[in-house]
Amino acid sequence: METINKKWWTSPIDFFKPKSKTIEESNSENLVTPKSSAYFSSNSGNSRLLFVSSFDGEKNLGEIGPAQQYILNYVQLRERGWGFYLTNEVVQIIINRMTVWTIGRGLKLESEPNEMVLNSEGIKIDPQSFSDLVESRFSIYKESKMSTYDGMRNLSKLESACYKNSKIAGDVLVVLRVIKGVLKTQLIDGTHVISPMYGNDWNPQKLSNGNRIMNGVEMNDAGEHVAYHVRNADLTFSRILAKNPTTGLTVAYLVGGLEYRLDNSRCIPALAGLFETLAKMDRYKEATIATAEESAKTTLQIVHEANSTGESPYLQQIVQARDVSANDGTIPVDVQNTEIANKVAVSTNKQVFNMTQGSKLEPVEKSKAELYFKDFYSVFFDLVCAAIGIPPNVAMSKYDTSFSSARAAIKDWEHTLLVERYNFSLSFNQPIYEMWLHLEILQNKVSAPGYMIADRQNNYMVLASFRNARWVGDNVPHIDPLKEVTAERLKLGDTGASLPLTTLESATEVVNGGSSKANMKQYAKELEESKTAGIEVAQPPVKNPIP
Repeated sequence: METINKKWWTSPIDFFKPKSKTIEESNSENLVTPKSSAYFSSNSGNSRLLFVSSFDGEKNLGEIGPAQQYILNYVQLRERGWGFYLTNEVVQIIINRMTVWTIGRGLKLESEPNEMVLNSEGIKIDPQSFSDLVESRFSIYKESKMSTYDGMRNLSKLESACYKNSKIAGDVLVVLRVIKGVLKTQLIDGTHVISPMYGNDWNPQKLSNGNRIMNGVEMNDAGEHVAYHVRNADLTFSRILAKNPTTGLTVAYLVGGLEYRLDNSRCIPALAGLFETLAKMDRYKEATIATAEESAKTTLQIVHEANSTGESPYLQQIVQARDVSANDGTIPVDVQNTEIANKVAVSTNKQVFNMTQGSKLEPVEKSKAELYFKDFYSVFFDLVCAAIGIPPNVAMSKYDTSFSSARAAIKDWEHTLLVERYNFSLSFNQPIYEMWLHLEILQNKVSAPGYMIADRQNNYMVLASFRNARWVGDNVPHIDPLKEVTAERLKLGDTGASLPLTTLESATEVVNGGSSKANMKQYAKELEESKTAGIEVAQPPVKNPIP
């Protein structure tokens, strides 16, 4: 009897050998499940070879091209980002609009201590009183210039600068410094964060303490940022710790724009993948404008017939305009006291060509370039806006579409704003607030029972509950507030007809009316003064009950 071939491959000689009709039966326990790479299909007793090949995303050879692994050049990407922001109006429009919409006048702190978690830890507080005090004190601190290291602008302005810089250049180093008991925030351009000797994403510098340096960022084995190496003006280097060794709070961190891969240590400009497209759009625009400008300069041509003498009919006016015989420094005028320089005959901004016999000046073809400029430019502008996540009509402040289209764009942008603010505030604002709150509690400015004990015991649940907060910005205005409210009211049905849809604080934020608490106190004061002055307040009419 023929022994079954156990090999997963077969040679051409074995393949064409006649197969034995008698095969020894085997027990099912001895059968081996074949792998996909060793599988042979059969048909009518004849084996077929299975061809195995790798798949790299390309179905037809040469259609995609070779696969590339990019090694990021952070220095050039950063400089390109600033170069495009300086010279390209599309980049300026998008970045400036996103900064205004996302940050605006600064994000507002909403302190929200988690009362339920604190109660579970045996800590009783009045969350409303805690929030009111913390929000009031932080508001004064944030709008004061004492909150920044250079003292030239307040924290809200620094917040806007950090967001814009991270989008344009890739990342910004934020350093928190405590000076005379006051927390001060400093921004350092990411270009100064570099490795002292060497060290990048693909060739990090190994340190004796086990850490590694990659593009100025010192990390441990877990990938945690331990310190940042900053080159000073005198070309020396400073090592700035990422966490305070006493409190363990973050005191230095990078705020980034666009993350590329997990293995990369730095971020890149938000428009890094669109630089080439932006450059071509700019060249197309400049070429079209230049063609239109040069074509507009040629306004007249003098065509001579066969019997023409070839003289220019404007020769006398040109001589008169120059006033060669008696130039007294003034521009000649005609009988109507109009300056001759305003006429085409002697204008220096236009061109008149005196053509020779048999020649004719034809205008440069400009129909295709100029007629389709809007279609070409607007399409690519929309693509750039979509790539960075802002609706084109929002970027251009053009709301000339239908109500449904405009509402869809605004609602989509509103969701994008919420995500943008959450990500940015988590990176920039939250570490500042946590350090500031820690100092306020240490200095007995804010009462937080159980906080210091939790800090010594490293009870992160209690600490996180006290530090819990969210950051809000200016709301996106409704296109038609009445329709929006009516739609929401209808969703509640008859049982919810009398329920309020908002609060005084929320309504005040929507109309940007300042502080609701301050407004109430001021209104109460003004109401008392009106009574003292004898001003009668009109009472609302009483509705008679339906019989």
